[in-house]
Amino acid sequence: MSFKKSNYSFRGDNLIVLDDELENEIKKRFDDDRENRFQLFLLSSSIRRKYLDKKTNKYTSEFETWYKSKGLEDYYGSLSNFTKYCGCGDVVNYIGTKTSDPEKYLKQLPLSVGSLYELSMILKKDKDLINLLLHFTPKRKSVDEPKYDWITKRPPLIRKNQTEKGVRDWKQKWENPPPPKVKRTDKRTLKFITITVNGELFDFDKTNGDKVGCVDLVDVEEMMKKVQNLINKDNENQFLVTNEMEYLTEGYYKRKDQYDVTKNIKGGKKDTSSKYK
Repeated sequence: MSFKKSNYSFRGDNLIVLDDELENEIKKRFDDDRENRFQLFLLSSSIRRKYLDKKTNKYTSEFETWYKSKGLEDYYGSLSNFTKYCGCGDVVNYIGTKTSDPEKYLKQLPLSVGSLYELSMILKKDKDLINLLLHFTPKRKSVDEPKYDWITKRPPLIRKNQTEKGVRDWKQKWENPPPPKVKRTDKRTLKFITITVNGELFDFDKTNGDKVGCVDLVDVEEMMKKVQNLINKDNENQFLVTNEMEYLTEGYYKRKDQYDVTKNIKGGKKDTSSKYK
């Protein structure tokens, strides 16, 4: 499509009338944009399914050569970012083909690549949980708490305006439920171990927003799981683990947004934080 300067200028006041025609145009553009995003996600996921080596979990050399030679980095970004689009496609495919009311639930999905990718990580582990998240934002006191004791409240976690951070925060608490509030008489106050994380957690490339450095948020979350797993019923009265995950997560996304070169592009922002395929 050839560039026309007139296509990017403001409309005159005489062309802006608060009537049905203006309403229909706005809604159609939003609906078209949404459908286009979904189809792009599905196309990306279809490509990945064909050209990902199942044994090595890496893309074939044929695909990587084609990806670079065709300049697709100008559209997707890095291969890890392309993989996030693929994860989005997995979610769209599941909601569109495996749920009881696809038309209804597709309208609930956020368009943010980051949000949908985080949901795809949940989908990989627990499809039943995804169905629950279409209706509620559940909480549990421990990972082995029976389903009938879960607290299920609305609004659903999966909703149009859900953010990447919102899904990730919920997932962190779901997989590592916070310990009960410490009573004032609790004696577990003696300093025992200090674990710190490399400051490169907050490092992003200033030119393209890509995650750089030796550590990513997913690494911190995985380490946190390992530490939390050390506490059990036999020693919970002896030891207490507190963490700074809220502070680290807030700082991570604040810095990530600061250097996100596409954050103002309509339809969802580019997300390059993951180093995993």
